[in-house]
Amino acid sequence: MLFGSWFSAWYIWGQRCELKKINTSEIRGLKKIERVSIIGLSKKIEHMSTLEIFTSFWHFNMPSIVIAVLLLLWHWIGNGFRFTGRSKNFLTGIFLLILVTVSPLDFLGHHYLFSAHMTEHIVLLLIIPPLLLSGTSPDYIHRLMKSNWFIKVGRGLFHPVVAWILGVGSMYFWHVPSLFMSMMHSPAVMIVQTISLLIIGVIFIWPVFAPVEWMRLEPLQCALFLFSACTGCTVLGILIAFSPNDIYTSVLMPHNAAVESLIRSGWGISEHRDQQIAGLIMWVPACLVYATNILIKIFKWYAVSDVASE
Repeated sequence: MLFGSWFSAWYIWGQRCELKKINTSEIRGLKKIERVSIIGLSKKIEHMSTLEIFTSFWHFNMPSIVIAVLLLLWHWIGNGFRFTGRSKNFLTGIFLLILVTVSPLDFLGHHYLFSAHMTEHIVLLLIIPPLLLSGTSPDYIHRLMKSNWFIKVGRGLFHPVVAWILGVGSMYFWHVPSLFMSMMHSPAVMIVQTISLLIIGVIFIWPVFAPVEWMRLEPLQCALFLFSACTGCTVLGILIAFSPNDIYTSVLMPHNAAVESLIRSGWGISEHRDQQIAGLIMWVPACLVYATNILIKIFKWYAVSDVASE
């Protein structure tokens, strides 16, 4: 019933857009007007190759750089002004954060491809946080646990039920069509989304990869925790893939006709297909991330059991 309500809400949203004449065809018309005006002013090139896209559209993302620097300082200070063996995981997480927010993936996700946006979403929420946690020193967490504020806040936020609701709920929240439209047209909301996905990602995966062992769930509990989250991603992916009226891709505003021509004609990705691909990314690759984490926990469990039996 809950997921049916979500689907109905999205469908009604699409119908209201039609009644208000803010439908897909009108938005596409606005795109064409904008595209023509910009091309007329800046005389954009008429042809672009895939290689040119992936070499030309790197950009400086100040908020992400600031977040990366703060995380790096937090890790360095927490380890006693040095890097340890765990640091490679933490640094990998920071590298991925910078990569997905300054690379052409971010550019395409903001203007052309909902599927690129979805890929960035998955990396920020499901891949970077486990790397940050596995790269954090247990001694540092033990020192933080001496603070009353950490104990009070952590007892609530890191509870498995709360963490699961926040993690899975954030995926649904940021893909409510009206909120998604606001995010695509507001840099401030986009920054809030990036920060929230990282923070909620850490909270969500804490019961599985907490640096302190006694704060983690048992291996089989971790498997159930992650499998149920995978189910939530699957339902959301299906809802997005089969949502009517291209309610996500229609709000993207391309500003380079050469790039859009390559995507639509060269790559064969129409707006409708792009939305379907995004739904599949939320479904299949996201569940592969969950499955990988489940296997990691199960393998470690068997390894510890074998050592104990010997």
